[in-house]
Amino acid sequence: MPFVDDGDVQVHLPADTLKVEGIPDDRARVYEDAARIVRGYLAGVVDSATLALWVEPDTTPDIIRAITGRFAAAEIYRLRFGQGSMTDPQYAKVKYDEAMAMLMQIIQGHIDVPGVEEGTAFDNTWFEPTDASTNPPKFVMDGRF
Repeated sequence: MPFVDDGDVQVHLPADTLKVEGIPDDRARVYEDAARIVRGYLAGVVDSATLALWVEPDTTPDIIRAITGRFAAAEIYRLRFGQGSMTDPQYAKVKYDEAMAMLMQIIQGHIDVPGVEEGTAFDNTWFEPTDASTNPPKFVMDGRF
């Protein structure tokens, strides 16, 4: 289910040349693809119970809607204006890069997402055995160098 609505995407597109309503065929797929990108990157940072609550724009935090809107706008713009070229339009690349930078800032802990507790990054304490544990390894590989 998409994290965004038409308004969240239109704000990132040039209104004089591209209206979201004029893209009925691709719009739903693009919105869902953008949401999948965000879910994939945030899966290790935001717990799955919280991610599962983001089923529509009204239940999705504004920062997540802003990021997803940028991804969707980048794809819509690329589909509309990149067909006659071997390279992606620069505007689409800028919007994609903005969204990716915002995602990375969430992952690194520089942007807080309202309603999301500060996540715990995976490190070697999540897995057994570790270098600090006394448990023997479950498997070993020969050929140590």
